[in-house]
Amino acid sequence: MRGTLTLFLVAAVAAACSSCNDNTDPGPSPAISVGGTYQTAVTLVSNDCPGQTVEQHSTVVNHVPGGEALSLVHAGSTYSGTLTADGAFTTTPVTQVFDGISYVISISGQFTETTIDAMVLVEAGRQPPCSFTARWAGPKSGDPNVIP
Repeated sequence: MRGTLTLFLVAAVAAACSSCNDNTDPGPSPAISVGGTYQTAVTLVSNDCPGQTVEQHSTVVNHVPGGEALSLVHAGSTYSGTLTADGAFTTTPVTQVFDGISYVISISGQFTETTIDAMVLVEAGRQPPCSFTARWAGPKSGDPNVIP
């Protein structure tokens, strides 16, 4: 009888503790991933540079899933920056020279699961100095982004 009682108690404790090991922790969040090609439409948002125009080019984003570093390649130029877990990003200002004029270009924006939306500030070192802001917005080609 003692063996039966012991077995019964072990079974009762195991049944009562089945919720003790309830693994409600969903585990680690998926890593942010935004790399790929985006079909960006480029539009001028503000402009005090006479004769300034914009051209349409896709944007390639290089990003290692889970990393904070990224680069954007647009019209042959590369812009390096940082990415946060919610999909926001900023680039380090880059100086480029076109037709003898220096331009300082900085970008900030947001990724969603399917798009990029960025504001590109361009400060021209011409006389008199001027600046313009362009918007890059468009869908990603291929697999959606992962935004935890």
